[in-house]
Amino acid sequence: MKKQKFGRIIMTSSASGIYGNFGQANYCAAKLGLLGLSNCLAVEGEKSNIHCNTIAPTAGSRLTQNILPDDLLEALKPDYVAPLVLWLCHESCEENGGLFEVGAGWIGKLRWERTLGAIVRQRTQPMTPEAVKANWTKICDFDNATKPQRIQESIGGIIEALNKIDSDGGVSANHTSNVTSTATSGFAGAIGHKLPPFSSSYTELDTIMYALGVGASIKEPKDLKFIYEGSSDFSCLPTFGVILAQKSIMGGGLAEIPGLSVNLAKVLHGEQYLELYKPLPRAGKLKCEAIVADVLDKGSGLIILMDVYSYSGEELICYNQFSIFVVGAGGFGGKRTSDKAKVAVAIPNRPPDAVLTDTTSLNQAALYRLSGDWNPLHIDPDFANLAGFDKPILHGLCTFGFSARHVLQQFADNDVSRFKAIKVRFAKPVYPGQTLQTEMWKEGNRIHFQTKIQGTGDIVISNAYVDLVPTADVVAKTPSEGRELQSTLVFEEIGRRLQHIGGEVVKKVNAVFEWHITKGENTAAKWTIDLKNGSGKVYQGTAKDSADVTITLSDEDFMEVVLGKLDPQKAFFSGRLKARGNIMLSQKLQMILKEYAKL
Repeated sequence: MKKQKFGRIIMTSSASGIYGNFGQANYCAAKLGLLGLSNCLAVEGEKSNIHCNTIAPTAGSRLTQNILPDDLLEALKPDYVAPLVLWLCHESCEENGGLFEVGAGWIGKLRWERTLGAIVRQRTQPMTPEAVKANWTKICDFDNATKPQRIQESIGGIIEALNKIDSDGGVSANHTSNVTSTATSGFAGAIGHKLPPFSSSYTELDTIMYALGVGASIKEPKDLKFIYEGSSDFSCLPTFGVILAQKSIMGGGLAEIPGLSVNLAKVLHGEQYLELYKPLPRAGKLKCEAIVADVLDKGSGLIILMDVYSYSGEELICYNQFSIFVVGAGGFGGKRTSDKAKVAVAIPNRPPDAVLTDTTSLNQAALYRLSGDWNPLHIDPDFANLAGFDKPILHGLCTFGFSARHVLQQFADNDVSRFKAIKVRFAKPVYPGQTLQTEMWKEGNRIHFQTKIQGTGDIVISNAYVDLVPTADVVAKTPSEGRELQSTLVFEEIGRRLQHIGGEVVKKVNAVFEWHITKGENTAAKWTIDLKNGSGKVYQGTAKDSADVTITLSDEDFMEVVLGKLDPQKAFFSGRLKARGNIMLSQKLQMILKEYAKL
């Protein structure tokens, strides 16, 4: 290959080597060893146009033909791996040192990530395990992680840390940054900065005030559920979630971010993302935690991405991302994009599927500000003039609320349980009294929209969308609430049958199985089937000793498996069934269920 100045080498590794697998220590070591060999050959062969790459295929073979069902073997045949190998061997393929998972017609590339880490020793002082413990969260924090590709990058990080120890002399965070300019080093302290937690309490009066502030009216009968607490289906508008989180911005927290000097008079609200994990209660108290997700350089200004998580007790209720634009603070040579940003999406190139209009009141900003945004820009003519406006402007989040209400009305019949998420970009200001026109495009469960000023045609909200929960999902959740899990009946029946055949089963299986049964996103029940001790037994709760294998799946999927409608192997490979521990034991369990339970 060196003589002809061309070569292509392919190593065959395995997911077992990459991730580890129970009971396969020798195989895992050999398979990851091949990746190490491949990485070395890729470096050594590069100058001679010799490329070496590694594949980790999932494919049916003689080894798995007695384990996997026939249709799965067919779907995982080597024919769906070979084309990747052929491409990596082609003379026009420049890939070198890559690692690819492949199977069933799917291909994905893997790469290493490294945290920014932390410096945990002082110059001329011993390094202690206590210092490691104290910095463990920072050591393991993958926010703003780097993606090293060469050993030089690995060593470079160590050398940089060593230089910092020599110059500073003290234990400190490693402010390694993706930004090349030394002027940006202060921003590393800003990224990941957590603002003090705060609580947001609200009553039905607050939710009604907000609904009126974003245009809900008795003129529209279906709006009554948002403005009358006596309504049988009284609900909180989903976009009220931004009100709960905005204290992080309104309370002066931006001025306290280390490494940033923020002139609050030059702050604009650029974009907003809100996601609800369940409908907001009609009244309540939420604990909010805010963190600076990233800082971006847009030339004419910088953008602060502020993530705010709102909890009821330990349960996450909603998540906001505020995109804050600071005019005139850019041009420092920083990165322009971030994988942490919730991205706005362009509207479809066709006429809208629906259009709704609403005329804002001259008092709209005065009414909306009662929900907590006291910025005088929206009420004081003199302050508005100083900011360059002829008169006070409407809050961007007020227009945001109008638009979301239009989408909810048009495509979800005002059903707040259908609302999942919203993303908007604020384009131009609105003056109270102007008429808002929301143009909407339906594509599946995503409703794209933009909002204009009727008459002028000015776009005030652009590249926006609302994600809705499919109707079927909402219907499916309703009847099961408060009812007994179907799986409970099955576990109880298994327990009864083990009383007669338990001893025989224990001899064949000799294992303890722990089950986590989920409903929605939460674990609804835990069961243990002990087929190792005594004559075997089934009981609710976690295993009294350690479980040999723990299986997690939904109540619905459990019943599908029991009824023979869902193959466990397929459920495992598709992610619907999760298992940890000695997962090969699940083969024995399946045999037991079929031969003895007769379910």
